[in-house]
Amino acid sequence: MEDRRAEKSCEQACESLKRQDYEMTLKHCTEALLSLGQNSMADLTGPCPLEIESIKIESLLYRIASFLQLKNYGQADEDCRH
Repeated sequence: MEDRRAEKSCEQACESLKRQDYEMTLKHCTEALLSLGQNSMADLTGPCPLEIESIKIESLLYRIASFLQLKNYGQADEDCRH
């Protein structure tokens, strides 16, 4: 009985850590997308527009994957439309 409670507690801790990882991924991807969206293509002195577009697509894909892992299907579907 004692072993089962410890196992259950460990499972809950692992789920909590996974959730935190997915939420952190969402936060970073959202920040990247917002940052990229604030810069106009004319202001760019760094990476070329193709690289920027690639970063945006990759960030959206990470967001979609994280939303799916968190079972937030509505938001994942909305990101797919972008």
